[in-house]
Amino acid sequence: MPNDITMCHGGECILKDNCLRFTGTAYGRQDFFGSLPFNNETKTCEHYKDDRPDEKQVQEYAYYLWQNEGCPKQGDLEFWFRAKEELLLRIRNFSF
Repeated sequence: MPNDITMCHGGECILKDNCLRFTGTAYGRQDFFGSLPFNNETKTCEHYKDDRPDEKQVQEYAYYLWQNEGCPKQGDLEFWFRAKEELLLRIRNFSF
């Protein structure tokens, strides 16, 4: 997370579980929205920041992990899920 960020309390927002403004950890100054920026009518939020790594990032990191483990013949899904989880944790705890 950047040092200075506006965080969100989440409230009744249906997007909060994957929004970096809710899931992330801010290191340094942070502020919170005065009211929930989620629009119930359109089911959108103009301040939404997706915290999930994209598929290409997961693929490349899973391949890296697989190579570091000696290229085993089994466990491809394990490497995929491990890569996805590690990248997600990195994104949520990122600091400049």
